[in-house]
Formats: sequence, C-alpha cells, structure tokens
Amino acid sequence: MDCVCEQLVAKKRTGADVLKAIGLILAAAIVSMLCVLGAGFISPILFFGVPGAIALCVWLVRNINSEYEYIITNNQMDVDKIIAKSRRKRMITIDLSKAQDFTEKKPPVNGNRAKTTVHASSGNENDVAYLFVEHGDYGTVMLIFSPNEKTKKAIVQQVPGMLRTRLQSHAK
Repeated sequence: MDCVCEQLVAKKRTGADVLKAIGLILAAAIVSMLCVLGAGFISPILFFGVPGAIALCVWLVRNINSEYEYIITNNQMDVDKIIAKSRRKRMITIDLSKAQDFTEKKPPVNGNRAKTTVHASSGNENDVAYLFVEHGDYGTVMLIFSPNEKTKKAIVQQVPGMLRTRLQSHAK
C-alpha cells in the first residue's frame, strides 16, 4: 500500500529572531545615513548605497522566517526547509525502514546515540518528537521535529516491525 503524507510546520519566532531583525534594520539605517552624509550632493554612493542597504536589509529580514515540510512517500521521509516562502532547501532524506526509535519524550543527554542532529521543529516544546534513524552518509541521525497525528501514523506504518509493535502497544 502506498503511503503519502505531507505536513508544513511554521517555525515560531523567538526573541533571538526579533533581535536579529532589529539589528539588521539599525545597521541598514546607519549605512544609509553614512552614505547620505559622505556623498555630498550627487554621487553614485547616494544612488546605489542607500537603496542597496535597504534592499539587503529587507532580504535578510525576510530570510529569518522559515518553515519546515515533512514529506513521507512510502518508506522515505524528506525534510525540507522553506526560507521566506520562496526558497526550498532539502535538509535530509531518511529511510523509515531503518528507524531505530521514535519517541515524544526528550532523550537523555548522556544517552544520545546520534552522530548527527537535524532540528526541524516549530520551536514549541509541547509538540516535539524525536526520530532516530540509521543514515548511510551521516551515521545515526536524531531528527527533532513537530509531527501532527496524521504524520505520526504514517511514520509508524513505515518503521520496522519490532519498533511498530512497541509504538502501537505504548499508544494503547
């Protein structure tokens, strides 16, 4: 049976994101003022410096906004990062048939067996799940993400039998 599931999760804005945006706006304002003060009356610096600083600031502030998309097709799960609702970057593709563990409980720090961590969650601590998968290029990967119920069910359908049995018995 074919399994196809998609989920889009918006990353919650943090205080650090707001501070980055404020810093970028202040930097653009300072660069614009320096261009105006240093240009005199008519100068290429005035015509290119001010609009360039403003355009760069707008582009950088928009890039702070990101979303994550989880796409499950049969036993493959792709995790993409969508930046500013205009660019897509593939973060990782994992084979769910090689899953080792899937839990909503925070794994112990000293028991973390992952070589690579991929963080693709909304930032809300209440809806975070952890998926441990063996990956050919990255070793053991810990995927931190925010699946909804439909995505969780699609993952449980595709994981190995022993893990599926354990997950289904814990769900009861």
